[in-house]
Amino acid sequence: SSLGEGTYSLSEVETQLQSIYCGSIGFEYMHVGCAEERAWLQQRIEQTQGHFSVAKSAKSRILDMLIKAEGLEQYLGSRYVGQKRFSLEGCDAFVPLMDAMIQAASVLELDSVIVGMAHRGRLNMLVNVCGQSPKDLFDAFEGKSDIGMTSGDVKYHLGFSSDVPTEEGSIHLSLAFNPSHLEFINAVVMGSARARQDIFNEGNRTKSLPILVHGDASFAGQGIVMETLNMSQTSAYGIGGAVHIVINNQIGFTTNKPTDARSSEYCTDIAKIIAAPIFHVNADDIESVMFLAHLALDYRHRFHKDVVIDLVGYRRHGHNEADEPASTQPVMYKKIRQHATVCTQYAETLMAQHLITDTEFAQRKQDYRDLLDRGEVIVHKVENGFAASRTTFW
Repeated sequence: SSLGEGTYSLSEVETQLQSIYCGSIGFEYMHVGCAEERAWLQQRIEQTQGHFSVAKSAKSRILDMLIKAEGLEQYLGSRYVGQKRFSLEGCDAFVPLMDAMIQAASVLELDSVIVGMAHRGRLNMLVNVCGQSPKDLFDAFEGKSDIGMTSGDVKYHLGFSSDVPTEEGSIHLSLAFNPSHLEFINAVVMGSARARQDIFNEGNRTKSLPILVHGDASFAGQGIVMETLNMSQTSAYGIGGAVHIVINNQIGFTTNKPTDARSSEYCTDIAKIIAAPIFHVNADDIESVMFLAHLALDYRHRFHKDVVIDLVGYRRHGHNEADEPASTQPVMYKKIRQHATVCTQYAETLMAQHLITDTEFAQRKQDYRDLLDRGEVIVHKVENGFAASRTTFW
């Protein structure tokens, strides 16, 4: 049994299964048709016995990524009051999730990661994961960048590529340019990944990792999602599987009742047409999110198929920061404004574990703000092919 050796009473089995399957993660994999895949998933999930914690050495890095994710949004909000930034706040866990997946991809000896995503969280991705200069971002907000005859939204469409540091060396990261037809980028990323695999990886479908980042409403509502899922396992268009991350703030523009937004139970149900495993996770439980980063990537690497992480959080501000969300959702936003951020929650957890002090937490937040004040690059390029420090997640 994947619950461990020995004999168990029915009540003991029920208690263990409840701790595994009734916590911060909802695992959907019984619709997966392949018995080998189901058995592999069950073993990986149940051997945790419901304890989805990370190694002590990884906790500091996770907190740092949360500080960066929250810090950038708050900095932009105070420096450019009222300007659109499509804030990630409420799903801040996306930044450490991406960091963990990139680090894990390097351990698996992948050589490139290609990301397609929409507006929400894109600025955070550019600065805190890809390594874009904050100064370049600030220049775009202040109208100093020469970006041709384009609208003010252009900074949310721009792509970026860089070699980012990992514990195993460097890995090439590409964030695809993206128009306002947001989910259309899926097909572009699939094509880019396929080309890289054919040209650079000599047909090896695992070496280049596509990560597609969706909104909850668009994943359920835009037909291009189903079309690209339907092509994902074909011989002509297969890319060895993509990892899908749904930044699920539970509100499609202003519609917060699922029954008014779609006909299925979950926004991710469309992925069942290709029998992809789906993992729903509370975005405030950051260590459970980290567990899924590794589980999803390992599944894709082993079985060469798509997998979905449904990152269930909330949206702290309006759709584009220029509107007032409490006008249409007063009860919801009263709760949101009283709710501690995931960064604060995790810092308090580490303080309770005596891994950090309140003074150290405040200093690390100030240090990050000082970097932004100076416009310094947050993600430093790799020197001599290796990162300056090594971190073990598991």
